[in-house]
Amino acid sequence: MTEDEQLKSYQQIFNKAKEQESRRIAVAGAEGKSVLQALNKAMTEGIAQPVLVGQADKIKSLADEIGMDISGVDIHNTSDELSSAQTAVRLVHEGAADALMKGKVSTPALLKQVLNKEYNLRTGRLLSHAAVLEIPVYHKLVMITDGGMVIRPTLEQKADIVRNGVQVMHKLDIARPKVAALAAIEKINPDMPATGEARQLEEMALQGELGSCELEGPMAIDVAFSRDAAEKKGIESRIAGNPDILLMPDISSGNIFAKGLWHLASAQIGGLVIGARVSIILLSRSDDAQTKLNSLALAAVTA
Repeated sequence: MTEDEQLKSYQQIFNKAKEQESRRIAVAGAEGKSVLQALNKAMTEGIAQPVLVGQADKIKSLADEIGMDISGVDIHNTSDELSSAQTAVRLVHEGAADALMKGKVSTPALLKQVLNKEYNLRTGRLLSHAAVLEIPVYHKLVMITDGGMVIRPTLEQKADIVRNGVQVMHKLDIARPKVAALAAIEKINPDMPATGEARQLEEMALQGELGSCELEGPMAIDVAFSRDAAEKKGIESRIAGNPDILLMPDISSGNIFAKGLWHLASAQIGGLVIGARVSIILLSRSDDAQTKLNSLALAAVTA
């Protein structure tokens, strides 16, 4: 698709999700109010069909409280975090669900089961996190990766993170995403490893090793978002002012930047863990129902 035809907002993601067959989402630890609120809206709008795993009595009580009709919803009663995580992952493994969602279970508990060879959810690819943001002052969706999984990625891990992100963007109808490999400066500095790795990634992209994408780096954030900044710095760039993916140097920068845009710039945000056989919605305890709904829509169109 051309750039004019690519998905540029969450409303367009919702519309695409509604046009396709509703995806089944196995929810580990579904006894959470905001989780059920998001699932209720997703189910009502035909985006997703929840498969609820957790303490059935609490799930039913919360569903009644928010007016959610779960009469036709599969509920798998479990007694604790471990059994919730195991059951949800097993349902995906058995083909009873198309994607996986973290509810009121810890991230380590869920990921341990995702990595369990018994359930065959690994693909051999690195698991990485992709946050997709709709920012009021930016003209299209932008992905920030990785701000949730890989703490200090190596060069090869960054290559895998790019490959994962590119695959997600392809499913959002972005045929050749533009990737900015971010650093503090645009010149190679031996004391700043991110700069040299960004240049190596650019060379890998030119050789077609990172999938169908266009990558430049190292690139400072002002140049990534502003063609005027690039011109003032004397930098020739094909993607300045127009990136689809921001590759972060480490987890801290990705996490801080994404959450900062959400809290201070009114960005809409959704996120997925990618690299497994299915998309995994892995949310923070502070995420609101809208963020959960955005993530469900992302999972639906990328499943």
